[in-house]
Amino acid sequence: MDKDAFKIRKRELNKFKKIFENMPEDKKKINESLIERAFYMREKLAAMEQRIDDDGIIVTMPQGNYQIDRAHPLLSQYNAMCKNYSAVIKQLCEHLPLSEADRVGEALLAFATKKPPARK
Repeated sequence: MDKDAFKIRKRELNKFKKIFENMPEDKKKINESLIERAFYMREKLAAMEQRIDDDGIIVTMPQGNYQIDRAHPLLSQYNAMCKNYSAVIKQLCEHLPLSEADRVGEALLAFATKKPPARK
């Protein structure tokens, strides 16, 4: 990863961590790596979404002398990671004060619907 991409990733990670800044300190220390894993999954999901969008949900695969249409090979991994990402976010939100969980839900929705910066 080049220097600029690293800086962009670090800045995006800090924005993501800021969403959970009001988590009690003892729980924040325990969940710090979980927050980083959630950010990692968000990045990978965005990359998979881009490939699926570029290639289409149905792709043509050569099979000897003929071709078959099939679901994009990333779809199953994408769906599994979506499920895991949702579980991690839910787990993190459970460690927040109730009023904070509502604010974080809104912030995560805004963050998740924003396209990440393009990679070089």
